[in-house]
Amino acid sequence: MSYKGSHITKEIKIIISLLVVGFLLFLFIKNFNEQKEYYKNGILMDTFAEIRVWGKDGDKAVSDCWEKLEHLADILDRFNKKSEIYKINSNSGKWVKVSKDTIDVIEKAIYYSRLTDGYFDPTIAPILELWGFYDKDYKVPEEAVLRKELKRVDYKKIQIKDSMVFVPKGMEIDLGGIAKGYILDRLLSLLGKYKIRGALLNIGGQIGVYGRPKEDNKWEIRIRDPRRLDDYIGSVYINEGAVATSGDYERYFVKNGVRYCHLINPKTGYPQEEIMSVSVISKEAVEADALSTAFFVMGDKAMSYWQKFADLGVIIVFKDRKIWYSPNIYFVKNENY
Repeated sequence: MSYKGSHITKEIKIIISLLVVGFLLFLFIKNFNEQKEYYKNGILMDTFAEIRVWGKDGDKAVSDCWEKLEHLADILDRFNKKSEIYKINSNSGKWVKVSKDTIDVIEKAIYYSRLTDGYFDPTIAPILELWGFYDKDYKVPEEAVLRKELKRVDYKKIQIKDSMVFVPKGMEIDLGGIAKGYILDRLLSLLGKYKIRGALLNIGGQIGVYGRPKEDNKWEIRIRDPRRLDDYIGSVYINEGAVATSGDYERYFVKNGVRYCHLINPKTGYPQEEIMSVSVISKEAVEADALSTAFFVMGDKAMSYWQKFADLGVIIVFKDRKIWYSPNIYFVKNENY
């Protein structure tokens, strides 16, 4: 059976995203009642994005950050025919000149691919396309076809020289597992030039925070329940940085009673079956974004693998709804979960 996307479906998804985001952000936004809030939101890279800033220079900060957000989204979105990633993919087998930002994020993607032994791989695009996660014509691929397409997945074959990028003929880059985090870091670094009390940035559910919600307070961020999306499993408290979550509820289809999500293991070509979501807490949003993807696809191995990364927090929700979290974070489970 094939499942086709539609304009109506997209509108419904956006409405749901707005409701869920409002629910998730309620706790720490209420802490700013005494401050004037500056706010902007929209749909970029086919996902909901918003910027909230409190403080004297909030209006200017929001305006400048949104301009930077739009610029980076335009060059990193593989589906935008004017983007630099689209340019690279449509010219595979050739050297392509791109901007410093694109070079930077691709280099970071390669770095995290090496760091995770290939569980994160920005060349996963052919496999996602085979499963139908791009055109929404979902299907479980035949084993022989999958094995053939896996030969086109290998981050080690990406070459960079100065401002030029090369991917072999037939290979493609998809930065969906790292671009949002990269953009968040760029925006968070930009906020330092303004007189503001605090800021909260959200790109597709990846959260970055700046400053403090109140004097000596931590930011409280609720982690979404992977099956009851208007509810949460618990709250994590952070002083700075970012929280990124990868889950099997974001893009998926069901075939013969089995849920298949878009988070594919680059080594096997299949999604794992043990975990519903992984949240990573880090000082760098790009790290949280890439590692939440890698930890999700590697399954329960992530419970020990995370220890390779200093000052990293991890929360894993398993298919049996059990929760595991690293001992170095302040996590409070929802008593109603």
